[in-house]
Amino acid sequence: MAERPRYRVEDGRWCIDIKVRQARQLFDSRDPAPFRERDLDQNAVEYLLGSAQEIPRHRPLQIVVTIAEPTEPPLSGDVVAHAVREHFAYQLEQISRRRGEYIRRGRQFLIVGVTVLAVFLSLAGLTQALPAGPVRDILREGLVITGWVAMWRPLEVILYDWRPLVDERRQVQRLLAAPVAVRYGD
Repeated sequence: MAERPRYRVEDGRWCIDIKVRQARQLFDSRDPAPFRERDLDQNAVEYLLGSAQEIPRHRPLQIVVTIAEPTEPPLSGDVVAHAVREHFAYQLEQISRRRGEYIRRGRQFLIVGVTVLAVFLSLAGLTQALPAGPVRDILREGLVITGWVAMWRPLEVILYDWRPLVDERRQVQRLLAAPVAVRYGD
């Protein structure tokens, strides 16, 4: 038996469907700002990001919000679409800021790590002045290993820690580029 696809395709775009009873369910209820400036509900954001990850990158997206019961006064589809875009534009700014912090922190860690490495390698070299024997060898190796271990975190930050931010940024950019359709009724 063929499995029903999780996402439907409409006009060549893969649709991420969000169905809510009322429009206010899309927004964070703790945020007192009017709808245009409100944050989206965290569950809605996670759903959108997760869906964007599941859909292959080369497929164009569309966000389809279906609101079962229009509010009084009615909230226009443009307001909902604008709020979705504004939320992800803000999230993109936050990701860029965090990426900059990772790069700055990585540089700081690298300076400290290289300094510690240089000090410990110099101390390891000074062990040559000690009498030959297992104590000298153990001390020298311990200093060398400790110096290189001090480089572990700087290299981890520089090589790996920022990578998830690039993936998250890519998904947020896809969601920002996706048209938002708002439909009313079941």
